[in-house]
Amino acid sequence: MRVRGLLSSRAMTQSHAPRIAVVGAGPAGAAAAHTLARAGARPVVLEAAPAVGGRTLTEELDGVRVDAGTQLFGSMYTETFRVLREAGAGGLAVRSPGRDALLRGGRVHEVVYGNIPSMLASGALPLALKLRMGAQYMPFLARHGSALDMHALERAAEAGLDRESIAAWGARELGRDFVEYLAYPFLSTGYGVLPEETTAALYHMLAHYGTSVEIYALRGGASGFCEAVLAGVRERGGEVRTGTAVRRVEARGGGVTVAGEGWSEEFDAAVVAVPAPTARALLAGSPAADALAAVRMRPAVSLALALDRPAGVRWFGLSLPRGEARDVATVAVQENKGPGLVPAGRGALVVFPTPEAGERLAEAEPRAVLDALLPEVARVLPGLGAVTRARVFRWREGWTLFPPGYPGRLPELRRAVSGEPRIAVAGDYLYAPSVEGAVVSGVRAAERLLGGVASR
Repeated sequence: MRVRGLLSSRAMTQSHAPRIAVVGAGPAGAAAAHTLARAGARPVVLEAAPAVGGRTLTEELDGVRVDAGTQLFGSMYTETFRVLREAGAGGLAVRSPGRDALLRGGRVHEVVYGNIPSMLASGALPLALKLRMGAQYMPFLARHGSALDMHALERAAEAGLDRESIAAWGARELGRDFVEYLAYPFLSTGYGVLPEETTAALYHMLAHYGTSVEIYALRGGASGFCEAVLAGVRERGGEVRTGTAVRRVEARGGGVTVAGEGWSEEFDAAVVAVPAPTARALLAGSPAADALAAVRMRPAVSLALALDRPAGVRWFGLSLPRGEARDVATVAVQENKGPGLVPAGRGALVVFPTPEAGERLAEAEPRAVLDALLPEVARVLPGLGAVTRARVFRWREGWTLFPPGYPGRLPELRRAVSGEPRIAVAGDYLYAPSVEGAVVSGVRAAERLLGGVASR
């Protein structure tokens, strides 16, 4: 199906350009608004939170800046970097040193985590696992490389890689050490999920890119992506309204009604760029809402700690396998990531709980989160300085789950949420659970409304 008419039927003057609501100001919404504005439309971005960014939020805490959610950007995020360059902010991206660490047997082993050649050279992995990785897994990834595409994860399903969890595949093909020292730390750290609930297709895709990935941070923090992109939207005549909660999005006649508590506004079209459960509520009663019921999400929690001095380590992220800690999955050292976050002589950490602990702590009081996580952080960082301030961040719908079978259903899901020609849905759950997946979904949603590409 090809959707046309929003731009081609009108003269492209500022007063006659179509007004398109974009609900959500995270990476998906920012990318959608950017695409619409560059095409001549007038996007109006509506964000419930007081600031843009979603899980790319950067906050100041006692004189240091911390990335509360998203930490780093991989070189395979081609659409993310393209949008950033088009917004005139490509210079925000700076190479990160890439040093990480894995705790094994109570000892910290430095490694470029997620980079398989580095893992093979590190003492972080048992020797037998390293031999199997070199002899079996690296050739496996090379054979299936053409099917491991972040922008089309369904190709991995077509290649037969989406039939079981990475835990089941890994235990059978490479042994339990693969699951515990590679799959679990990587998935719990970066994606908030367990290997037992995650399709092998997703892990293989991530590992494929990890064989040659370069890591970037954003100068001043991850929220720079949404802030810079939406600043460009304003310059092109669009609007960005924060603190504006939307309760309903409904197609009516030749337009779309967007409504909140005590207000409603008419638009020519709308992009709904929010987590799947929220999108489902906004679109209640529509076929898209029914389709979104298949998406599973988990709350995300992080604990930010401002320190009176640097953490005193070289690495950025420390991952903890199961059994090495009770509640902590990773510790991210902000001063070792990139410029513009932590002043000289200070330190800052962001701590992420394990997927199991995250669900338990999602509704806990801030003090309970601190009491659960800080002792474990102090144990793995015995030289930790004094905590000058702590803050808990929460996202009710933070992590997107990609269980076995889900990638194979992505094309059907994208078609199902595209049934209404004037409403498009965007979110990482339509492509891949990452900033890149969110950005791709936002670009494609905007393109569908504009009629520039066929609906996918």
